[in-house]
Amino acid sequence: MKFTKTALIVALTSSCALAHAQQFEDASSIEFGGFDLTPTLDVGFRYDDNITRASQNETSSWSQIISPQAVMLTNFGSSQVTVGYRLRNERFFSSPIDNYTDHFFEAGVEYELNSRHRLDIGIDFSDTHEDRGTGFSIGSGDDLNKPDQFKQAEFDILYSYGAFNADGRLDLNFNVTNRDYDISTPQYMARDRTFSTLGSTFYYRVGATTDLVFDIIHTDVSYKFDLNADSPLDSTQVSYLIGLDWEATAQTSGYAKIGYQEKDFDSPFREDFDGVDWEAGILWEPVEYSTVELTTGANTNETNGEGNFIRGRDYQVEWRHEWLDRLRTRVSYTWGNDRYEGQTVESIGVRQDDLARFRASMYYQFRRWINFELGYIRDERDSNRATIVYDRNQILINALFTL
Repeated sequence: MKFTKTALIVALTSSCALAHAQQFEDASSIEFGGFDLTPTLDVGFRYDDNITRASQNETSSWSQIISPQAVMLTNFGSSQVTVGYRLRNERFFSSPIDNYTDHFFEAGVEYELNSRHRLDIGIDFSDTHEDRGTGFSIGSGDDLNKPDQFKQAEFDILYSYGAFNADGRLDLNFNVTNRDYDISTPQYMARDRTFSTLGSTFYYRVGATTDLVFDIIHTDVSYKFDLNADSPLDSTQVSYLIGLDWEATAQTSGYAKIGYQEKDFDSPFREDFDGVDWEAGILWEPVEYSTVELTTGANTNETNGEGNFIRGRDYQVEWRHEWLDRLRTRVSYTWGNDRYEGQTVESIGVRQDDLARFRASMYYQFRRWINFELGYIRDERDSNRATIVYDRNQILINALFTL
């Protein structure tokens, strides 16, 4: 199984409308207006012992989740069109103010002009939310009387030049992502922003299964409203990376890149940043029914209320194993550190959060068209801000249906 950074991004960021269909190896489709339509339905229950991620006086509740989705796919020649929609509704038995209904829509075209020219165009729209106690309500989730809702629209276009077996290939990418929160008070309006990203990746073959990779990524971050007109959060971010993308054997593949990143603020009152940037991932498949995946990366994220930006470092290990034809498990552990640069509290210093998540799920495909999941999640956050320290446990019971 070939494993590249591109494959990882697709796996992590592809619309949730497609995610559940992938739980089935042989999900059936029906013809619909020239498309193959694959509907699925996720019905489940979840127990959460700390809904708002509070450090004390936690709120717990069982909830019911209903998530229908539909994916339509059609091919013309070697090209493909995909359209997907998913709805997710969750109702809490003991905390109804946390109820929500999310909508996700995506459409994409993968168009192969010829063996040297390829074009991928995607549009995504989400009408979704941040749970109380996350995002801008970290440590103060009880201050909200409902989830923090927002809308996000994204347009992405990728042009690829060069045959896959050529010594050199070039990818050019343009992306615009706009996020707009529903709460209209100045503090919350100051989060609305647009990302405009232009990136290029050059692959140079240095072996039968190894490419030398060069990345340049330029992002403009523009906020729609400033709490302080003299010190806006608008910035420009540039990353330069070099590394390898390889498939050492049929059982092992991966990528590793390291480089330099700088973030320059428009305001002279905010301190710019420059430092080391990296991303890496290794996939090990010792046998066809078992896979171990390791990933890590350093990144800069926009602030959620404290500091100029968040400098993060993340690590994850995941093990996927198929015990029987119908029984498989997935276990992962993720940990990292977020450092809130640009704002210091006397006697405490710069805010630093240590984050950890353990997740274990068991899937049993009772019939070709029904798949059961039993899962457990443990979240922890430690910080030098005592009010945002928390731990949280969840139990998941799901049934996924397809045709």
